[in-house]
Amino acid sequence: MSDCIIRFSGNNCNNNSAINELVEYLNSQCSSKFLVLSSIHSIYKLLSDSIINAFEQESEHSPIEKSLTDIFLKITGDDPNQEYQVLAERITNLLHGISLIGDYSPALKDQVLSYSEKLSAHILQYQLQRLGLQTCIILPEDYKFIVSTDYGNASHLSFDIDKLKQLNKDLIYIIPGSYGITSEQKIARAGNSAADYTAASITASLSASELILWGLEKDFFSSDPEIVENPIIIERLTYAEASELAYFDHYSFHPRTVEPLEEKHIPIKIKNIDSKSVSTIINTETFISEQIIKGVAYSDDISLLKLNGPGVGLKPGILAKVTTSLSEAEINVKSVITSQISINFILGRNEGMKALEIINQLGFTSVNKIKIIDDVSLIGIVGHGMQQNYGVSAKLFTAVAENKINVLLSGSGASDLVSYLIVKQSDRNKSIQKIYQAFFNNR
Repeated sequence: MSDCIIRFSGNNCNNNSAINELVEYLNSQCSSKFLVLSSIHSIYKLLSDSIINAFEQESEHSPIEKSLTDIFLKITGDDPNQEYQVLAERITNLLHGISLIGDYSPALKDQVLSYSEKLSAHILQYQLQRLGLQTCIILPEDYKFIVSTDYGNASHLSFDIDKLKQLNKDLIYIIPGSYGITSEQKIARAGNSAADYTAASITASLSASELILWGLEKDFFSSDPEIVENPIIIERLTYAEASELAYFDHYSFHPRTVEPLEEKHIPIKIKNIDSKSVSTIINTETFISEQIIKGVAYSDDISLLKLNGPGVGLKPGILAKVTTSLSEAEINVKSVITSQISINFILGRNEGMKALEIINQLGFTSVNKIKIIDDVSLIGIVGHGMQQNYGVSAKLFTAVAENKINVLLSGSGASDLVSYLIVKQSDRNKSIQKIYQAFFNNR
C-alpha cells in the first residue's frame, strides 16, 4: 500500500474538529504515515517580530519564552512538556545573542524562524498523543534533507530516502516542513507555505499515490471572497494553473509544490477541513472550463519601473544591463513588458525605490525618463485555453473599459493560461468584480 503523506496546517492544531478528523483518517491507513507541518501562525509571528525588534528590546527576551508557554497552554489547555520548554528556552537565548551581536545574517534569520515549526510540531504531537496515536518528530537534519543556500527561498536538492523507508511503520512521523540543511549544515528555509513543497518532495521520492494538503489557509476560490461575493471553489486545476495562482495574494499554496510531482503525475488533493470532502484536485489533466477562466486573481506586491525614451528599442544592451544590475542587487524581476519607446519592469512593492536608485546610476543616454509607480495592482486571469478560444481578451478589456477603468499596462500571449492587467490600486476591487462578472455570471 502507498505511503500516506499529509501536509497539515499548523493553524489547525487548535481546531478540535480538524484534529479528530485527522486522527480518524490516520487510523484508517495501514501504510507509513508522514505529517509535514506548517507553523502555527501565532508562533511564527512572535518569532518574526522578535527578530525584527531584537535590537530595540534587548532586555525583554524573557517574555518571549513566556509567550511561547502561553501559546501551548491556550491550544492544549495544559502546561508545556519538557521538550517544548527546552526549545522555547533555546530560541529565547538565540534571540538574546542576536541582540548582543547587533546584527544577523539571512542564515541566522532562517534558523530563528525554523523554531516556529519545531515548536508547532511538539504541540501537534501532544494533541495526537493524548488521543491515543503513537507519534515521533523527525527533523530535516535527521534524514539529511539537503537544500540550496538561497536563504529564505531555498531549493530542495536531496535527502536520505532510505532513512525514511526504514522507519517504524507503526508510528506517525511529524516533520517540520519549512526548512532543510545546506551542505555546510546550516538551516535554510524554502519560504512561506514551504511545508507544501517539502511534502511534495517526500511524496515524489517515496512514489506515493497522492499528496494530501489538509486545509489551506486560503482555498482555491475563483476569486478573493473578500472582494467578490460567493466565488466558487475551483474543483480541478492543472499543475501549471495552480502554480500561476500561487503567486497571487489571496492564495496560500507554495508555487513550487508541483515541481517534484509533475514527472510522476502524482495528484494533489486539497482537503476541506470543514467537511470530509476534497475541495480541489491538482493534476496533469487539462480541463478547460466552460468560461475558460478558472480564476481572477490579484497581487498588490508590485511596483513598475519604467524606462522611457525614443531610442530604448534601438539601443542594444539596455535590457541586459538593467536585469544584470538588479540581479546583482538581489532584486527579483517578476516580468518585463517592452515596446519601442518603453521598457517596463514589474518588481516587488518594496524593491521599486531601490531599483530606481540603481538604474539612475547606469547613465543611459537613450533613456530620457526613469520613474517608479508603486500605487498599482496586478490582476491576472488564469485558465488553460485562452489562445485556442476566441474572445477571452476582448471580454477582459471590455469589462474594464465599460466601467471606465484605466489599464496602465497589459500582457498576454507569453502563456496559454494567463493574461495580466496592471491598474491603479484604487481601481483594484472594482476591476476584479467587473472582470469576474464578465466571465462567471453566465456559468
